[in-house]
Amino acid sequence: MAEKKAEKTTQAPAPAQSESGPKKKKINELSLAEIEARLAECQEKQGGLLSKYARQLVARKRALSA
Repeated sequence: MAEKKAEKTTQAPAPAQSESGPKKKKINELSLAEIEARLAECQEKQGGLLSKYARQLVARKRALSA
């Protein structure tokens, strides 16, 4: 039994993020164009901008635009 557990723990899966690219950016690190793209994605997938994430994106867009 102990040997089987040791075998399972030594075979760690490769992280998926290293294959797909960089980690997700924080909202305060996004450019204005990236924010607009993500807002359009939220609008399309969620049907509006009522989610907390979408509201934070809108607030950041206003801060960058001002």
